[in-house]
Amino acid sequence: MRENPPATFDDIIDFAIRIEEESYAFYAAAAKESAGVKPPEVVKLFKILALEEQNHRDILLRKNPLWKREAALSEETRLSARAIVELPAVPAHAELSDILLAAANRERATARLYRSLLALSDMGDLQEVFAELVAQEEGHERRLMSLHKSLYPKPTE
Repeated sequence: MRENPPATFDDIIDFAIRIEEESYAFYAAAAKESAGVKPPEVVKLFKILALEEQNHRDILLRKNPLWKREAALSEETRLSARAIVELPAVPAHAELSDILLAAANRERATARLYRSLLALSDMGDLQEVFAELVAQEEGHERRLMSLHKSLYPKPTE
């Protein structure tokens, strides 16, 4: 079995940027595919989330050159990164319920990664960025779950 070389702090920042790019692409495609087919509030939420993910990427790209340094990464950070990579793909014609739940899971995993990076960081500017990204990703998850709950209420007995 081949061991992965230890990830550097730069690797994780680059990974976080890629995650934001993938999240943007996911929401942009979901908005496009949902237009005229899904409820308007779903399309609107996907468009808003796409823009917010793009903003997260831009924040990380602007700050990245200032952070170039090596850092040892905890096992929790490696597991968080792996959890994001291993998320199941959403089939092309998935039900809206499945799309919303997959998106919420992705947001939860991304927030977990940023929480781990926040714990690793000792620079004030870096801590502020990761704290804000954690809050935003958790907010995305809440919005997605709230929409899911409103569209798919649990039956009462």
